[in-house]
Parts: sequence; structure tokens; C-alpha cells
Amino acid sequence: MPTFKWSTLKQETFDPEYSSASASVFRGEKIEVALVNYPGATEVKTHAIPREQVHSILKGRARYRVGAEERLVGVGEAVLIRANTRYAVQILEELEVVVFRELLPGPAGKPEGASGPAFFKWDEMKSDFITPKYSAARGPTLTGERIEVALFFFPAGTEGKAHSHPNEQIQVVLKGKAKVLIEEEEYVIEAGCGILYPVNRKHGAQIVEDYTLLNCKDIVSGWSVYDARWKK
Repeated sequence: MPTFKWSTLKQETFDPEYSSASASVFRGEKIEVALVNYPGATEVKTHAIPREQVHSILKGRARYRVGAEERLVGVGEAVLIRANTRYAVQILEELEVVVFRELLPGPAGKPEGASGPAFFKWDEMKSDFITPKYSAARGPTLTGERIEVALFFFPAGTEGKAHSHPNEQIQVVLKGKAKVLIEEEEYVIEAGCGILYPVNRKHGAQIVEDYTLLNCKDIVSGWSVYDARWKK
């Protein structure tokens, strides 16, 4: 099934070598998403992994150190942790985080702290149409080197026209409801649920209620998500 509910996924320990967090995890072929719960007054020990990841904070506060940057983060903020960059987290309050992470390792030996900022506030980022050719969805997009994550808003009564793309895509619904079609199969998706759109599978959506979601795609070299076409 391409759909999931956090409440029905099996809980597992998340990165047990480094933290005591528990998580519900859904995995595609190229990216995964986890709803991670970190107990207050705990930590994520300093480490690095060869996979890029984005943390979007839903609840609580924590102090993140990513490479040479350190910052207190809370609800409505996101952290980009590039492949092979050392990071650590001090959990100040019980923390609930949506974590998107690539499943395939990035290039080995990439220098720590490479290429741009790590900390973002969704409401301070530029909002734009995501793919205007297909929908009225708007929101800010956080773009790494291997994955991109966006906070989308679709007005009720609009649609995402049927289309396909070479990216794998996972969406996590924060508010609202939509009817989604993947090829010939229809699904109803609402808050607490998510959906996977496989590579090159045609899909579209009818927005039943105002719809807010987190969206992750792997970055495919040469493909423009905004223009929905290959760059020349």
C-alpha cells in the first residue's frame, strides 16, 4: 500500500546507537519518513551519517548543533543535515519531529559543514507555487543536495492535475483531507496519514478540505520540479 497512518505503523527505536528516541517509520525505495518522539532531557549523541536528512519540528524545543552551527529550535522550524555532517541534539522538552531521510548513501568523504545554512523557519521562507503547471499549491521549499522538503498548502476545492515525475515523493498530511488517485487506485488521505508516489507513476488529487502537508522528493539531476520538465 502506498498510504500509511502513523497510528498503525510499528514503533521502532530510531538510531539506537545515538539516542533513546522511538519512531514510526515508512520507507520507499529512495527516501523514508519517520515521526520521531524524543523524550525530554535526553540527547542525540554526536555523529554523522552518509545520508542527507531534514527534521521538521512539530512539538517541543531542542538545541541542535550541525557542523559548526548551533541553535535553539522549536515548532515551525526545520533543520537540514547534509550527508557526512556531524550533528548532535540536546532535547529540552519532549520533541516530536518529522524526519525525511534519503535511503541511498550520498558521496563518501564529503567535507563537514559543506554548502549552505542548516536552520530554517518555515514562515520566514519565500512562499511560491510548487508546480504551477499542475496545481494551486503554494509554500516554502527547503532544498538540499539530495532531497528537498516543502510545506504545501492547497485550498479546498482545488486539484492537483494528473501527472508523473522521475522523483520518488512522500507526503505527510498535517491538516485537511484529499482524494488521491495513483494510476487507477483512489485513496482518501487526511491528517495523521501519508502517501508515497512512486517514480514515474501518474497521480493526482482532489482537495476536499483546506490541505496542509510536508512533501519530500529526492532530487533528480536535470529535472525541474517547478517547471515539471527536463532542463535543457
